Amino acid sequence: MKVLFLKDVGGVAQRNTIKEISDGYALNYLIPRGLAVQATPDKVAAHAKATAANEQVSKEQGAKKAAQIRAADGQKVVIKAKANDQGHLFKGIKKEDISTTIADAFGGLIDTQSIQGALDTIKEAGEYTIELAGAGAEATVSLVVEAAN
Repeated sequence: MKVLFLKDVGGVAQRNTIKEISDGYALNYLIPRGLAVQATPDKVAAHAKATAANEQVSKEQGAKKAAQIRAADGQKVVIKAKANDQGHLFKGIKKEDISTTIADAFGGLIDTQSIQGALDTIKEAGEYTIELAGAGAEATVSLVVEAAN
């Protein structure tokens, strides 16, 4: 029996795959637990249509993300954080904080996975170079951490 997997089943198949499975396994285990449905022609066609639509949306988001990364190239982003007189921050700035600030400045699709390299927590005021990459685009952003007292 051909089934369309709705969830990952370890050692058998991954989600959204169509596979030939023994009738007993499908009828007694997979289908009753909601892990799979029988792959009728209608369900296979609907699955193909949904997959194509998801790929189209993914391509559009990738293009938007690439445009945002290209727009960020060479730009300067400022983060203000509380610091003492020597410029040491009271609270470190993490990768998530940086990606949120950059996303707010250039669009909402830039995330922590777009930031390249092993970036440690920033603990001092100053200027830092941040490398962005994703969706086939690369950019260098200048991050300025200012003391806000």
